[in-house]
Amino acid sequence: MALFGFTIGDMDNYSSLASRLYGEVDCHIFDSVPNTNDYLSSLPFSLKTQVCIATEQTQGKGQHSRIWLSKKGGSILLSIRRVFSVDVNLNGLSLVAGLALIEVLKDYGVTGLQLKWPNDVYYQDKKLAGILIENAVRNQAQSVVMGIGINVDADIGCQTPWTNLRLINRQNRINQFSLTTGLINKILQFCQIFETNGFAYFAQQWASVDYLQGRRVQYNDKKQIFSGVCYGVNNEGVLLVETQYGAKLVYSSEFLSLC
Repeated sequence: MALFGFTIGDMDNYSSLASRLYGEVDCHIFDSVPNTNDYLSSLPFSLKTQVCIATEQTQGKGQHSRIWLSKKGGSILLSIRRVFSVDVNLNGLSLVAGLALIEVLKDYGVTGLQLKWPNDVYYQDKKLAGILIENAVRNQAQSVVMGIGINVDADIGCQTPWTNLRLINRQNRINQFSLTTGLINKILQFCQIFETNGFAYFAQQWASVDYLQGRRVQYNDKKQIFSGVCYGVNNEGVLLVETQYGAKLVYSSEFLSLC
């Protein structure tokens, strides 16, 4: 059931969300939904940017078919669907979304965040947020859904070490509506820059928060096995690993692990 005009914690009236976003954005707000990415993907194709926000996901998902755990009201759960031309190289878009999140959280006094290639936001070796990007091509357009999950006050049982904004920023209470609005606007702004300039525009900014820089990793997809040290990404956001056999390019984190 869609829910408008609700208050959970310190969240304001989400019925005013569209008026606070840049440009014309179609907003879908839910108390509970199976998955915000899936919801947007199920909508008819539209050139208009669309946003889905929920206080709860019953079928949250992460990268490589993993489950994304969250607690109702304790996380920011949102997805943005934006259309790009088929001529746009989408490599590096998840990195750009992560940079947008770090930029917005600075306004709330949250610093020291890092980005673990390609889609996780970390604080002191603990996961704070994740990003999942899915896309579909239709005619001459790429319909891209960007899902973001941020632990705000969540207490979750997860094997991956995690943290939340309450633990990081004990001095200030963060207004979820304000943060959500700012994040959507920042992502849309960065998407416009990305569409024109590609990931290369953000490469230096990424290097300053690169969690894997200098760390040893192993790659094993059964076709090739190698280990080495990460030394950043190229101008398309592809991970670079220096091995005894020379530089290797890594396009997916599915078969990558820290040593």
